[in-house]
Parts: sequence; structure tokens; C-alpha cells
Amino acid sequence: MDASSTPASSLGATRRMTATVPIYTVTLFLSAFLLFGIQPMFAKMVLPKLGGSPGVWSVAMVFFQTVLLAGYGYAHWLVSRFTVRRAALVHIALMVAVPLVGLPIGIAAGFERPPQEGETLWLIALFAASVGLPFFAVAANGPLLQAWFARSGHPRAADPYFLYAASNIGSFLALIAYPFLVEPVLTLSLQSHAWSWGFGLLLAAIAACAGLAIGGGATGVAATRELAAPAAVTGRQKLGWVALAFVPSGLLVAVTAHLSTDVASVPLLWVVPLALFLLTFVIVFQRRPVLRHGWMLTAQLVFVAALTLKMLFQPGIGWGGELALHLGLFFTTAMVAHGELARRRPDAANLTGFYLWMSLGGVLGGLFCGLFAPLLFNSVVEYPILIIAGVLCRPAFTGIRISRPVRAGLVGLAFVGLFAIIVTEQQRSDSVRSFFGVNRITESPDGRFRILVHGSTVHGAQRLRNDDDSIVTGRPEALSYYFTGGGIADGIDAVRRARGGTLHAVAAIGLGTGSLACQTRPGEDWTFFEIDPQVARMATDPARFSFMSQCAPGARIVLGDARLTLSDAAPDSLDLIVVDAFSSDAIPIHLMTTEAIGLYLSKLKPNGAILFHISNRNMDLGPVVTATAHARGLSTWIRASNPTPELMLQRKFSPHVAVVARKAEDVGLSPVEGWVRQEGPGTARAWRDDYADVISAIWRKLAR
Repeated sequence: MDASSTPASSLGATRRMTATVPIYTVTLFLSAFLLFGIQPMFAKMVLPKLGGSPGVWSVAMVFFQTVLLAGYGYAHWLVSRFTVRRAALVHIALMVAVPLVGLPIGIAAGFERPPQEGETLWLIALFAASVGLPFFAVAANGPLLQAWFARSGHPRAADPYFLYAASNIGSFLALIAYPFLVEPVLTLSLQSHAWSWGFGLLLAAIAACAGLAIGGGATGVAATRELAAPAAVTGRQKLGWVALAFVPSGLLVAVTAHLSTDVASVPLLWVVPLALFLLTFVIVFQRRPVLRHGWMLTAQLVFVAALTLKMLFQPGIGWGGELALHLGLFFTTAMVAHGELARRRPDAANLTGFYLWMSLGGVLGGLFCGLFAPLLFNSVVEYPILIIAGVLCRPAFTGIRISRPVRAGLVGLAFVGLFAIIVTEQQRSDSVRSFFGVNRITESPDGRFRILVHGSTVHGAQRLRNDDDSIVTGRPEALSYYFTGGGIADGIDAVRRARGGTLHAVAAIGLGTGSLACQTRPGEDWTFFEIDPQVARMATDPARFSFMSQCAPGARIVLGDARLTLSDAAPDSLDLIVVDAFSSDAIPIHLMTTEAIGLYLSKLKPNGAILFHISNRNMDLGPVVTATAHARGLSTWIRASNPTPELMLQRKFSPHVAVVARKAEDVGLSPVEGWVRQEGPGTARAWRDDYADVISAIWRKLAR
């Protein structure tokens, strides 16, 4: 060998070692950024297909966790079976195939309309056909690149877990950037194309990482064995990894469903819990975690105690307080469980196996909350179950050594308890759970009213007893937001008067208890559009609510998302469309966009009108309706009323209502009755199917 080549060779090796950490770090950051950027982006594309249901995000998380597990399994297989060179060729070939068959990201053909039942399986098939391959290919990069780095010959190769923190920072920033930077600025089409360009950069970066690993001398499967003589991983260790990953993953789905139901089914409120989830990984896998494990153990107990007191005494803490309480409990519990995972991580030789078992726990947690719990429980029982399980993740419990007979007895006792909960839940008749959420039927403390509650919001009430305690008979009185003299009833009456006293054909989007049926008049043809079959069953069951059977027994109920089912209505056939499909305080954005209003206009007569019920605790939707209607050349009238104590006692709530029409004479709304005509487009931007600025709607509400 030429002696002069030795310094040059040494210099090249030094440069390669110097470049290895930055290149791997940037590649893992970009990979994680794309991996978690695609999740809210595609879920937002799918939302209109299923009425903006929070269940879309729950199923999405289960799907992505499952494909993540498959990606980790694929990475483990590559590392275990092939040399780095051959594994790199296989993986790069997979990455090259993605743009050919899977980009740009969009909804696959054949999924135009969901079924009326079996939404979960349909949704999983939609995700698999549309984003399964791109997500699978990117999901494998985390453990695969870390394994390559461990075989690169770099001085830090013995402990590559610091790269996991870098990867999770990319994931965290992608989730934070989406609602605050991406969603308010870019349409879904631009987001999809930007993701495709990012994927191209990632492919080049992965090729560079493979070159560094191969150049570092890791060429065979034997390199796995040469990292360090790894200790054998026991079944107990694997079970511990699965259990510690199960709890925070299940809590992630449960907390997200709670927030999505009571605020809005939008990426903003999906990504916050998921971002916190990833942030815990960033912190616990640092060499010196900024939040010590002992602090989190104490904080977890504080939040558990706070939630217990909240559930016992029901103090009013506002939605901000609710947000802080539930997210705080979730974050500290995830920190405890993931902190224990970090403490129990194996050496680098067992790295991909560790991620595989951890991912399996995550999938099982997501499956439990996202798929099985809605089938087993009539209410959200899984949330308190997982809170208790989170307490059991503490080292005081996980470090206890229990004899096999005692352990078997405890497992049996747990199954008996779970079976008892399931049986009890199945026997409950006051709560109905479906893909679209939990609807609870309760009675007021004095027994005078039967109330429908979705999430924490009242969505209808029926009087059972009069003030003198006699039983109500005959035609029921419309209550809650639909009482005579309220904004919704007055808006309907104004449009009715403008047509000579009769509305020949009306479409009402959203059924609830059916209260709105008692605002019908003889000779009018009303059709209700309802997405949730369980709600339709409740509303048409006279033993629960008698509005439909007493006030509009001939009214039709059309099941399915209204954007799809209303498209079947005859053009120019409707006098009025009432949009009141909000579940809890979540808003199905796709019913308020310019495209939605375009559909409504095509079904309305030339002098027809649209009435939006826009009451919301968390968002100011009036400017949104005004701007969106203006974009279609329409005028908007808004009426906002403050409830009085007397009305509240009678279960009559003052609604916030917007009426949209082509001309003032089409609606006959008077300023004397509180209707204010909105001038111009206002300060908000029109919402479209591929653009909605939820952040601004929240800020406007907070500023009022």
C-alpha cells in the first residue's frame, strides 16, 4: 500500500465521521417531520366524508400507530437479515416506489361515499389505500437509520438513542407547525405537493446515510453481533415495554376524543395531545432530562387528585381550565410511563426490537380506545380505567416482584372487574355510543325535564312535568335552542312570512332530539338529515323523546353526511335549509364552506334562505359565515341573544343564529327583532373545503 495514501484515507475517514452525526440528525428530523405532518393533513382531507366526526381522528391514530408498528417490524427484519448494503438497496427501492404509486397525497378512488354503518372499517380501508405505502416507508426510517448509525463506526455509535430525541423534535415541530403555520396559509392541495417535495429530499438524505454506514465498515449481519455482547431480552422485559407504551397511547386517543368532542373536530385540537405525547419522548431520552422523573411522579399525583376533586364536586373551571387539567394529567402520566421506558431501554444491539415492542404497546393502546372501547362501553369508561393504569406505571408498582400464583390471581381479578364493567355498561339505557360520539339521556334533578347531552353540551330537552308537577300530555313544547320566541324559531317564522305563511319544502341538517320538528306547520314538507343512526333511533323512540312522533310524524329522516345526501335532492326545490349539525361544541367545518353554501344554493329556490345555528362556547363563527356567504354573493343577518335566568330555568337557551339569503325581501328580518345585517365580507376570510382558519375564530371569541 502506498504510504502517502494513508493520511488521505485517514482524513477521509475523519471527514466522514464528522459528517455522520449532522447528516443522520437532519435526515431523522426530516423523516419525522414528514411522518407526523401527513397525519393531520390527510385526516383533514377525510373529515368531510364522515361529517367532521372526532371518530375520524381516533381511527386515524389507530391506523397510523398500526402502520408505524409494521414499519418498525420491517426495519427490524432488514437489520436482522441483511447487510447494511443490501438493506439500503431494499429500502431505497421501496422509497423510490412511493412517488410512482402514492404521490401526491389524496383520497384514493372508490371512496367517494361512506356506508351508513361500518364506518370504522371503511375508514381504515380508505387510509390504507390512500396513504398506507408512503407512511409505511417513512415510518421505518427511525429505527432503521439509528441501527445503521450504530454500525457506522462512529464514536457515539454505542448509544444511538440521542437520535431518537432528534427524531421526536421533528415530529413535535411538524405537529405544532400544522395548525399555526401550515393550515392557516396553505390549501390542502399545496400541502400535498409540499409533502411530495419533502419526500424527494428525504430520499436523497437516506441514500447519503446509507453511504456513510457502508463506508464506515458495517457490512454484514455479523455487525449486529459485534456491537457489544448484548444481554438476552427476557419475556418480562418485553411485556414491560408493551405495558408502559400501552397506557399513554390509549390515553392519547381518549384525551383527544374528549377535546375534539367539546371544542372542535379540527387538526388544532388533535395535534396538541399528540405533540405533548412526542415531547415526552424528547425529554425522557435526553442524556440529562430537563424535567426530572421524580418531579413528574409528584406532578402526576397532583393532577390525578385535581381531576378526582373535579369529578366529585363539579366546579365550573371553564374550557381553558378543562384543557389544562386533562392535558396536564395526560402529559405527566405519559412522562411517567415513557420515563420508565427510557430507564429500561436495552443496549444498541437490541434497539430495533425495543422499538418494535414499544410500538406494539402503542398499537394495542390505540386499538383499545379507538376501536374496542366504543363497542364495549356505552360511555367513556376507558378514560378512568387508563388513568388508574397510569398510576400503576409508577416504579413503586412496576418494581414490585410478585410470585406467579399471586400474579395470576391479580390478572384474573382484573379480567373479572373488566367483565363486570362491560356487563354494567351494556345494561345502561341512558347512554348511547357510536362512531360519532356518546349521547347521554338524563333527567333534571327535579324530574321535570329529560335532557340529551353530547359531550358536555345540552342538545335538546323535553318537559316531562308541568310546574304544578302534573304530567305533560299532548303535543310537546320545543325547548332548548328551539323554543318559540328564540332566534331559530323567529328566523324560521320570518322566512315563512316572506313566503306567504308556508314553507313548502325544508331541509334540516341535524336531528338531535327532534325538537325542531315542533316548529313545523301543517302542509309543510320537512326532511331531516342525520349522520348518526343512533341519534335517529333516539329521536324517533317515543319512550325517549316524542317531538318527532307528536309534531312531525310524516317527516322523512335521511341518514348519512348531509353534504353527500343533500346532493341527491332535486335542484331549486327547497324554501329553507337549517344547518344545525354541530355535535357538542365541535363544528363540522365542511358544512360552512363556500362549497357547502354552493350546494345549498343549488337546492334552494331562487328566493330560498339558509339558517345557521352558530352558538359555540369556544369560537366566534358569525364573521366566518358572513365572509363565506359574501364570497358567494349573499347577504347575512345575525341575531345574538343573552339568556335570562328565567329562560334557563325553563330549559330555554338563547341561540346565536345567522340567516343567509340573496335578497332582504327573501327573509323579512327586522332590526327591531334583533337581526343585524352584516356589511361587506367583514374581517374574517371565507372558509373553503381546503382552507379553514380555526385559530382566528378562537381568538375572536377570547377577545369578546
